[in-house]
Amino acid sequence: MPVNATAEYFKAESHYLAAKTREEKIAALEEMIRAAPKHKGAEAMLSQLKQRLAKLKAQSEKKSARKSVNIPKEADAQICILGLTQSGKSALLRKLTNAKPKISDLPYTTTKPEIGVADYCGVKLQLIEIPSSFRREFMSIAQNCDAVVIMARNENDREAMKNIIEQFRIKKPSCFIALEDDSEKIKRKIWSILGLIKVYTKEPGKKAEKKPMVLKSGATVGDAVSDIHKDFLKFFRFARIWGSTKFPGEKVGLEHKLKDDDVMEIHAG
Repeated sequence: MPVNATAEYFKAESHYLAAKTREEKIAALEEMIRAAPKHKGAEAMLSQLKQRLAKLKAQSEKKSARKSVNIPKEADAQICILGLTQSGKSALLRKLTNAKPKISDLPYTTTKPEIGVADYCGVKLQLIEIPSSFRREFMSIAQNCDAVVIMARNENDREAMKNIIEQFRIKKPSCFIALEDDSEKIKRKIWSILGLIKVYTKEPGKKAEKKPMVLKSGATVGDAVSDIHKDFLKFFRFARIWGSTKFPGEKVGLEHKLKDDDVMEIHAG
């Protein structure tokens, strides 16, 4: 028993003793190390915990060295939700999407990636909740997605998640999310880190389409026209833009840079 241990340490220790899988033991040990006293009298105990953790991680990595999980992108963008156990990941997925993940007061309830799709102004966002066991084969999804949402209850959680992001070399755009925010505010925050813009097309005399084109930030009218159909470039005359131009419906050429929420009317012939 560590000297002057906190309630958080004993809670993490109970999670470790109740853990049934190697991944659950690893996550609980990491909690214990974070919550353990850092004074000189606890050095031996900390060393033992770290040795035990290193051994379990080595066993886990050996087992999963040849494993990886691939979840196809079935939306305009794929975003992973990461966080320590009971940080609110499942609640966020349920709040934003059509998914119904199991929510429990018990730690490590989510044992496999859970998937849902959120709608943001006609854009489809595929959200994937990654289990807090942080198994390497699941973290490979976060390494290949478009962006990462991080759930944290406090500053200690934030620091722990920063270390995990660094450990797995995840270099995707990321943001911390507060579950208290309303759904639309959360979606706007996620959209802001993706580096994408949404452009609504329309035909002359008609309303704009509800489903926008999704393009990389900095895309031009030429990029958008080519994305619709490359043959359009041959017959392109001009486009009219509502939104980012000085005048509504202003005529522009292929080099005009589009902005988020622009409406574009293509004229060809």
